[in-house]
Amino acid sequence: MKQQQVKEPHFNGEFEDSESENEDNSKKKTTLIMNVSDTQYDVVKFVGKKLFKWILQYESDVTNWDMFWTDAAVQPETLGKMQPYQKINHFPGMYSLARKNHLGRNLMKMRKQFTDEFKFFPQTWLLPAEYGDFKNQFVKGKAKTFIIKPEASCQGRGIFLTRNINDINPNDHYVAQRYLHRPFLIEGLKFDLRVYVLLAGTDPMRIYVYQDGLVRFATEPYVPPNSSNLEDMCMHLTNYAINKENPNFVFNKDASRMDIGHKRSIKAVFSKLEQEGHDIKKLWQDMYELFIKTFCTVQPILSHHYRSCQPDNYANNMCFEILGFDIFLNHKLQPILLEVNHTPSFTTDTPLDALIKKNLIRDTLKLMNVSLKAKEQIIASRKESLQQRVLTGKKVKLTMEEKISQMKQWEKQRNDYENAHLGDYVKIYPLEDYQKYDKYIEFASSLQDSWTGTNIKRNQKKDLKDSQIAQQQQQQQQTKNNIIRAPFKPNTPVNNLPKLQNILRPESINVHGEDEQVGAKVSKLKNIKNQPRQQSEPPFFRVKQAIKKQPQQMIPKPCLQPKLFDMESIGQDKFNNNKKQLYQQLMLAK
Repeated sequence: MKQQQVKEPHFNGEFEDSESENEDNSKKKTTLIMNVSDTQYDVVKFVGKKLFKWILQYESDVTNWDMFWTDAAVQPETLGKMQPYQKINHFPGMYSLARKNHLGRNLMKMRKQFTDEFKFFPQTWLLPAEYGDFKNQFVKGKAKTFIIKPEASCQGRGIFLTRNINDINPNDHYVAQRYLHRPFLIEGLKFDLRVYVLLAGTDPMRIYVYQDGLVRFATEPYVPPNSSNLEDMCMHLTNYAINKENPNFVFNKDASRMDIGHKRSIKAVFSKLEQEGHDIKKLWQDMYELFIKTFCTVQPILSHHYRSCQPDNYANNMCFEILGFDIFLNHKLQPILLEVNHTPSFTTDTPLDALIKKNLIRDTLKLMNVSLKAKEQIIASRKESLQQRVLTGKKVKLTMEEKISQMKQWEKQRNDYENAHLGDYVKIYPLEDYQKYDKYIEFASSLQDSWTGTNIKRNQKKDLKDSQIAQQQQQQQQTKNNIIRAPFKPNTPVNNLPKLQNILRPESINVHGEDEQVGAKVSKLKNIKNQPRQQSEPPFFRVKQAIKKQPQQMIPKPCLQPKLFDMESIGQDKFNNNKKQLYQQLMLAK
């Protein structure tokens, strides 16, 4: 590795490409194409052209590139149109981590569930939604300092410190945090770390941490905040864009001396701290935990976007992203997350920036296996699947077991390659103990389901099944009711049924030989038959009203063979005789 670095061309922070205008077409077939139409950074072009010998492409409306480097966020539509061998340096959906308001919201939700595990960021309020709760923090007699940040800004623009709630417009959109007033100081100055973290996959996550980065110092000696120094941004803020304008700022002018100036390398600062007796290994491990838990918070969102755009990419390797984590160290040398940048600056205005960022981009592209050999392997695999489709006449659909098998094969292949091409990266996830982070991903997934309504769709089958069961029960109950209230015979005069019921009532039958009453009933039936039918009321309504007038316990069931009365309540012989007489009378009446 050292021998290779000696042979590398020197990068002085500037690059001008004069060869890409007239590239030979035959060379394009044997060389990868890097599209740089949407990046302003010379270091990216230098690495692609001088170190990897790729062809640089400056047209934005072409699609024959192999590697696309952009300084902007990537839309899902872009990823959905990409070929399996193409790669791009952003994930769709990364706003959930990079925007201050989204990051604060996601982390605060996780803190409510895992109080002890998510203490690595300041207490946060999203304004104006949480203005009422934030206003309650301003208690008389207690001087609390808060840092107020616009929810979608960078480079320190719009940031201010306050101890007065009246300084904040209740309708403005801000991210408010408790100011961390006990920093770890070096040479009396406050500082923060810019740590570069590579996300190389979403499902499963693949996380790497670069072992070098930037340490950015404030330019005024630190004094705890008070009413007289709240506006001294060069004391309280460590942003490079703010402090470089201060006359006290010392620029780095020698890449071999990275421990001098107000911007230094992480390696140089950590080496000095280790010499002073500080536990740098523990500091790195604490930061690794911080990085993994932060990614767990948004893993379901990123994975959903990626799988929606490329459902058949089992290699999980078409996107990668270098994120800049801004880390604050408190007086106990404990890391605290300030924010995450999804488009960290690759400006190279000092020798230190040029060296660190050139090596960072070089090691990243090597680790992601952006090579002609990998491209040819993917194309060959795709041709094989297309040939099978032509022979069979249909697209081959893989079973779930086959998909899992392919994912494991690709994962093993990536592990073997990446472990041999780490450069200055360290792999932190997944490792042997990765299962201990599953609970964070599962809870974040439940939050995502609640936010998007996915949990409702997931329960649709269960709800449908419950609805079908309820419908079946209702139909069964309705069937029982229909049996109880079965329709009458068509040949029976409906308007005569109420009177017929009165005749057939048990109390209307003289079972003791009182034939006069029976005769009266029969003659009454004859008169009813000769009367014209009245249509003033619907027949069914008249039947219903007649049934309502009967005592509830004596209503005969309207079935074909109604049980007229209890056979055991009277003598069987007398009953049969009277029943026979009644039947004869009825026949005569007809």
